[in-house]
Amino acid sequence: MNKPLVVARALLGIVFVVFGFDGLFHFLPIPPMPEAANAVIDVLRGYRLFYVVKAIEVLSGLLLLSGRYVPLALCLLAPIIFNIVWFDLQVALAGLPVGLLLVVLEGALLWADRNRFRPLLAAK
Repeated sequence: MNKPLVVARALLGIVFVVFGFDGLFHFLPIPPMPEAANAVIDVLRGYRLFYVVKAIEVLSGLLLLSGRYVPLALCLLAPIIFNIVWFDLQVALAGLPVGLLLVVLEGALLWADRNRFRPLLAAK
């Protein structure tokens, strides 16, 4: 794997490990968010889904950093990244640049491993 892809994998892994752990242990300051954003997060926390998503983020980030099971980590993160971007578009537009960066990093890694994903897309 060439250096830009290793950097992309490491950056994506670091982002999800740090922010996943922050969602679980709250060590970073929380910027002010729109009331609708807080309402969505409160609902997710109420059903404990927020903590499940954060645990998946940490696990996937650690897999990316270790370089093992990278396709699995990318599959786990794809719906999470989609929801981050959708949330940014609908509720908190200020976070959209970070969401788009995640899409670019994920897309680059998916494209680099596209041969591994080809069987998933084959109609039988």
